[in-house]
Amino acid sequence: MKNNLTKHWRWGLLAFFAIGVGISAIAPYATLNPANFNNATARYASENTAKYVGLFVHAFASGVALLLGPFQFLAGLRSRKPVLHRWLGRIYMLGVFLGGITAFVIAPGIISGLVGEIGLITLAVLWLWTGYKAYTSIRAGNVESHRQWMIRNYALTFAAATLRLWLGVLIASQLPMPQSKYAGNFDALFIEVYRVVMWLSWVPNLVLAEWLLIRQRAAYKMAT
Repeated sequence: MKNNLTKHWRWGLLAFFAIGVGISAIAPYATLNPANFNNATARYASENTAKYVGLFVHAFASGVALLLGPFQFLAGLRSRKPVLHRWLGRIYMLGVFLGGITAFVIAPGIISGLVGEIGLITLAVLWLWTGYKAYTSIRAGNVESHRQWMIRNYALTFAAATLRLWLGVLIASQLPMPQSKYAGNFDALFIEVYRVVMWLSWVPNLVLAEWLLIRQRAAYKMAT
């Protein structure tokens, strides 16, 4: 009973942030008004068309993947509604594919500089790779391998949520020093924080996913 409550609590927290951030991330772009975009993406409206379109595709595709991901981990849905699970999985994977590919379009020239650009591209490569491994595993009938790769993949998808959480935390931590450290320039503060967040948003997620998988394998060995 305690394990079930813990699982439900963890899933509820995951779904809360995924749905909340997913909707809030998509909403500004649904207005089609660059004035509603954030500091990192507003300038894409005045750059080339490829980046502007890539930004919209990336935001919506990644947002859909973030929203659908938690429901793919519901054991009840997988067992009672396998067809729905598969179709949600296909839409999720399409979101990962489009979100990952368009990351290569919007990464060059990102405001966080080369450090942030490498962080985003590395995330995109790993996101696409883990998605590919999850897909090929289930196509081969290896459900356990598919489950493990999906955990890794969604840890990377969830970077869309942790990016915003870390962004808020780090900006708040720097606000007492805008005059002394940044000469009152909030954009300079934002760029420095964004540079860190482009890595902090996904590396700890992936480490946590691997730690959970190691724990699950150890528990399985002890049980057998």
